[in-house]
This record gives sequence, C-alpha cells and structure tokens, in this order.
Amino acid sequence: MSFDRETPVLQLAIPPRQRYRPVLLPVWVHQVTAPTGYSRTLDVFQTVVLRLCAAGVRDVGDLSRLIGLDTALCRTVIARLVEGQLMAPGLQPTEAGRRTVAEGEVAETEPQLVRVFQDPATGVLLPRILVADPVRADLRKHRGRWATIQFGTAGASREVGALTLRADGSSMRPSERDVLEACRSHDLAARGMRGTSRDPVDPVGSTRRIAFHGTANPAYVVCYVVEGDDGSGRMWTVEDPFAAGEGRAFADLLAGRAVADEKLGELIDDMLGKGRRDRSTAARKVDRELAEDARADVVRTLGEEVRNHPEVLTHLADIELALLKDTARERENAVRDAIRVFECILPELNERFPARIPPSSEPGVRERAFVLTAQRLGAASVPPEMRKYCTRPAGGLAGDVIRAVWAAGQNVQHPFAAFLRERPTLLDDLDRSRTLRNNATHGATGAPAPDELEHIRTLAYDAARHLLDLSGGRTTTTTSKRVD
Repeated sequence: MSFDRETPVLQLAIPPRQRYRPVLLPVWVHQVTAPTGYSRTLDVFQTVVLRLCAAGVRDVGDLSRLIGLDTALCRTVIARLVEGQLMAPGLQPTEAGRRTVAEGEVAETEPQLVRVFQDPATGVLLPRILVADPVRADLRKHRGRWATIQFGTAGASREVGALTLRADGSSMRPSERDVLEACRSHDLAARGMRGTSRDPVDPVGSTRRIAFHGTANPAYVVCYVVEGDDGSGRMWTVEDPFAAGEGRAFADLLAGRAVADEKLGELIDDMLGKGRRDRSTAARKVDRELAEDARADVVRTLGEEVRNHPEVLTHLADIELALLKDTARERENAVRDAIRVFECILPELNERFPARIPPSSEPGVRERAFVLTAQRLGAASVPPEMRKYCTRPAGGLAGDVIRAVWAAGQNVQHPFAAFLRERPTLLDDLDRSRTLRNNATHGATGAPAPDELEHIRTLAYDAARHLLDLSGGRTTTTTSKRVD
C-alpha cells in the first residue's frame, strides 16, 4: 500500500481559533496491542467531568455551563476519558470509570489495541497514540499537492485548502521500546504534565510485550501551523493535532521537512508575512552554514574516521551547533544529542561483546557483584538507578550501560573498560546526563547550565573516541560564541 488520492485523511482535533494553515502530514498507522498509561490519577478537569457524568449529566452544553469550560475543551476532556475506557459514548461512565469516581484514581488497565503513527521519512514514531476510532475528514478534491477538506457541518461548515506533504520512505515495523515510549509520551501530554522530575519507573523497560496486528496502513493527519514562538526561535509552531498537549514535536518535524520542501516553506512564509519571511529565509541560510561548520569541527576533532559513523557525527555536530546558538531550547537539545551518542554506540557494542549475567537469583547478590565489577574497572561510584536495575537490565540507556559494564568485567579488551579507567566518574556522569535529558524533554525545570553542557559535550566526544576507537585528538574546549 502507498500514499495516493484514496489515502484517508484523519482530523483528530478541531481547527485552532487563531490564524492557521492546515497541512496533511503523511503517517504509517500501526495497530498494536500495548499497555497504555491510563493507570494514574486523573487531572482536575477529567475528574470533574467524570464525576458530573456519573451523577447523571448527559449533555456537553450542561457540562460546559456547570464547570465554566469552553465546549470544545469539554469535548477534548471527554475524548481523553473515552480513550482511557473510562467513559462510553453518550457520556456514560464505564465500570472502570465508576470505580475511578469511587476510588479517586484510575485502576491498572490491561494492554489494549492502540494505533501508533510513524513518520515515513525518518521511521520515527510520533509521540502520540490513538485508542478510539479516528475521525476522518471530509475530503473534497485534490489538485496536485493541494487538497480541499471540509471542516464542520451544516451552517458552520467551510472548505479549507491544505498542503499535502510528500511521503518519502517505506513502512518499517517500529521497536517495542519505541511503541512503549510513544504510549508514555502521549499519556504525559494528555495529563498536561510534560513528564515528571521525580523520574518514575520507566515503562519502556517493562517486560510486558506488545503485539502488532496486520501491516501498517497509510493515512494523512491534519496539522495546524499557527503563528507563535514555542521557545525554539521560530516565529511559528504547530497545534497538537491529537489535542493531547503542546505541538512542539510536530513543529520540529515540519521544520525539518521545510528545509527541503519549497512549497511547505512558502506556506509558512506566507503566513508570517514579508518582513518575517525575509528574516526566516536569512536565518535558514545561516543555520545551514553553521551546520556545515559544526560537522567540520567534529571531523577536525575526531578525525576523518568519524564519517564512518554518520549518526554519531550528526549528533556531535548538533551539540556544537546548539552550544553556539546558546538558546534555552538549543541547550536542551544538546543534552538529548549527547545521550543519543551513547544510544547509537552501546547497542552495537553490546552485540559485539555480549554480557554473561551472574546466574545467582539471591536478593542483593547480583547488585553486590555488579558494584564490585564497576569498582574493579575503575568506577568511583555506582548511581542508585544502576544498582536498582543491575540484577535484570532493562532496555534504554541504563540497561545498555549495565550490560557494557558486565561485559567489560569479563573481557579486558572491551572498549568500555579503558573508557571507565580513564573517566572514573563515567557512570555518575551518564546518570546525571540522563536525568538532565529527561528534565529537558518532559519537565519545566529550565535549560542546563553552560558548565554542565560543556561537561556533557566532553563526555559525548570521549564516548565516540573510546567506544568507536577513533584516532582523533583530544576534545578541545568550545569557544564561547553566540548567534543572535
């Protein structure tokens, strides 16, 4: 199956009230049985709506008047409750919903059938899922890359022209980790939390399995590009088409596409107006030049061999570019890219040097053995997070590091052994970087300080040099420059 004029268009949220331009984002839709995150306390709006419906309110207008919320927002809250199987159509609470009203929080749910959405160009899963059946937009006509869709019905209906984005790339089955992370990201956005700083147990490392049903189907999702700076430095952003949270992830996705898609760039420029359009064009030109310089800096530092590892080269160049621009958003991105360097290198390294986990199942035995192994390799200390998971390494960065330590303790030729000897604080540095990454991604804790970022930058370079056996020289200190 491929994207064509018969591909369905999904309108998952109503158009925003401010000035907007609709675009049709191509996605592969996978149907998956997976655990979702509706097992935590509801937010205040969901709680009030669920209790009023349990008390007998059956009209959205009555709900809106009783709690003083806009009708559209009430419908969004109801949609989230339906997705969580706490409410049935007709504003009827389900059995699980009635238990939630009585107990104050949502009971643990079994894995259920969800839809996850994959970007065809990159293979990356969108940080959103859908439990309820998707709402299909009324597609009127196609003309080249432009489609006419109808919003609303009866007297409130109107036809709107939307740009169809190109659908390059074939369908790829995502990993279990990516599916679980999409479920978690959607749940956090739906609850308005953008993550937590207390670092809860990561469901990505869960042993619960997922199951795919059939092959992926093509679809278009209506996205709404609107004026507004979301902290990225752009003069535009995207409303979350799933009505679950902020749309910064979708804005980042479209920004990456706009570089190579002239029509998308023209659509955004037209919305911003001539003055802003000129500044945006100049800014994109500067960004391209800075990106080329950043890649050249990485090659000069690590040698030409780093070109054999394009993903690592890209992430290191992004770190250089982020530190050069020195905005809060870019500093957050630098932390993410530093962690991605390890996420690119460690899985392949663990395949080359498989770890043999000690067989003892006695409580505390594996933990003590792991701590002794890390200390013998030169580690100054072992963070509590690694102690907690070392008996049964889960997925993600922590699990990959734990496996690498076990393997290095069993093989003196393991690259991680030399890395740890030279950098005794490596495990603590990684744990701190992971925490900063989580806060930058999900929490409103502010961007990391410049000295911490320089420390993380050095860590990423050291990882590339030691774990990829690159012959480049030592990392040089970043010159403090800023791009306005």
